[in-house]
Amino acid sequence: MKPWSDFYDLVMPGLPGCPFVMVDNALRQSAMVFCEQSLAWRFNHPDIPVIAGTAEYAFLPPAGAAVHCVTHAVLNGEEIETHAGESGITVWNWRNQSGTPLYVLGGATAATLVPIPDTAGILTMVVALKPSASSTGIDDALFNEFRESIIHGALAQLMLSPEKPYTNAQLATHHQRQFGISTAAAGMRVARSYTRAPLRTTIMARR
Repeated sequence: MKPWSDFYDLVMPGLPGCPFVMVDNALRQSAMVFCEQSLAWRFNHPDIPVIAGTAEYAFLPPAGAAVHCVTHAVLNGEEIETHAGESGITVWNWRNQSGTPLYVLGGATAATLVPIPDTAGILTMVVALKPSASSTGIDDALFNEFRESIIHGALAQLMLSPEKPYTNAQLATHHQRQFGISTAAAGMRVARSYTRAPLRTTIMARR
């Protein structure tokens, strides 16, 4: 895990007088948005024992991380569809239905199987992570690969602060544009890599 302070040598020169706590907050927010939009931080979630009659299972992300979404799921050797919410599922009134799950819905803290499983099993998932709201840093691999993107996002946010020595709307627009371009490029690269990778391969592994 790289602490936010490892970004300072590339960030602070453009932010004279900016408190470190504000820089940390901006880096955290930028990293969260980057991870949400690019899905670059992939993690092989620990296998979850499924219990008949129980639909919801808490996520177990690494320290300092939160699950953004489920990107791939297999239940008892059979792939099931992943969704961020109820939109798109075809099981009517699924809260009262039981059977072989066809979907896994990713929530803020837990995954929900739809319909409710009627037998025990093992749920295997790949999830996309993001820094948690209390994270003190970021995964080493993300720092090494994407620190420039995260820096652009943080600078764009901080340079829009009103009446500060580092306020610069023109530069903020530049950094926001670069953040958008680099985040989209990262998402495309990760998507291409992931389509060629087996389920149990971590694309962005924690170190």
